[in-house]
Amino acid sequence: MHASNDPRLLKCFDGLHFSFKMLTHAYCTLHPTCARIPEDNSSLVPALAQCWSFIDALHRIREIAQAVPGLSSREPQLVLFLQRTDLAETYRHYIQHLRSELAKTMLDPFPVWGSLSWADTADPRVSHTAIVGAQLPGIGYAGAVWDRHEGRWVSSVSLSVAGTSFHFDPIYQAGQGFRAFIIPWLISTYEPGLLVTTSVSIVSTRVQTDEAYSAKAHVSSGHELKSV
Repeated sequence: MHASNDPRLLKCFDGLHFSFKMLTHAYCTLHPTCARIPEDNSSLVPALAQCWSFIDALHRIREIAQAVPGLSSREPQLVLFLQRTDLAETYRHYIQHLRSELAKTMLDPFPVWGSLSWADTADPRVSHTAIVGAQLPGIGYAGAVWDRHEGRWVSSVSLSVAGTSFHFDPIYQAGQGFRAFIIPWLISTYEPGLLVTTSVSIVSTRVQTDEAYSAKAHVSSGHELKSV
């Protein structure tokens, strides 16, 4: 089968298109959600959910990108993207194998769900760190990282696990940079043509319950008797 007609290109396009949408959905309100935590601690759960959803979506993009037919593993844009987002694999492996992590006899010194840091919305030189969950003796955590050269925080939100920090801003930018390359590449490569659409095919099903069927049958029976 000629590469330009390969239906896997269409499947990869769908996989990447919606994965990028999910990545943006998880990212776009992450900082505002974190900023609400000091006044509303219940915002911590949505913030964590967005963090880990972002990581999962990014992992999925990395996997699909490496499966695109005809896209060379030496393509500079792909290589750069994989390098800049490599930490996603460490974090996803950690959370996917949490059972084995928590079964260790020598407990890791960091919180199970990590420590979450974000830049203050009013003072750009202030950051806050939420240490999630139980705080055992000897607990370790990392806060936000200040870029002295740029005079700003490396990221408006960071999640730290196992002595590493996942900086969402630059990693999201790396994802968007790759999206700007791979989506047009797929559209131009797939010969039958690709169309980005926001419409969704909906299939609706009505269930006929036994009770409703019996009632209908009874009414029909009564009508027949009346007619006689």
